[in-house]
Amino acid sequence: MKSDKNYFAVQLRNIMFKKNITQTDLAKKLGVTQTMISHWISGDRNPTLNSLEKISKALNIPISYLTEDNEYNKNQKNINKEFTDSFILKFIEEKTKRYDTEINYLKDKIKTLEDKIKFLEKNSKKHY
Repeated sequence: MKSDKNYFAVQLRNIMFKKNITQTDLAKKLGVTQTMISHWISGDRNPTLNSLEKISKALNIPISYLTEDNEYNKNQKNINKEFTDSFILKFIEEKTKRYDTEINYLKDKIKTLEDKIKFLEKNSKKHY
C-alpha cells in the first residue's frame, strides 16, 4: 500500500511532467517557494488544504487526483459504505415490518371473508 505523502508526491510529479510545468513555474502560480514545491514532490511535506486547493486550480485537476489513494479517503469510503449498508438494512427492516403488518391485515380480511362464506353456505343449505 502506498503512503499518503508518497502517493501525493508521485501524482504531483506526474501531472507537472504531463503539463510541462517546472517547480519554479508552479511555485510562482501558487505564491510559494520553489523549495516548498521540492518538499512536496520529494514527499518530505504535504501541502495544507488551502495549498492543495490552489494546486488543484493551478493545474486544472480535481483534488482527488492528488489524494484519491490516501487513508483518509479510504476510511471515508468505508464509513460511507457502512452508513449506506446500515441505511439500506434499516430501510429493508422498516419495509418488511410494514409489509408484514399489511400481510397480517390482509390475512385477517381473508379469514373474515372465508368465515362469512362458510356462514352463508351453511345458512343457504338450511333454506333449501
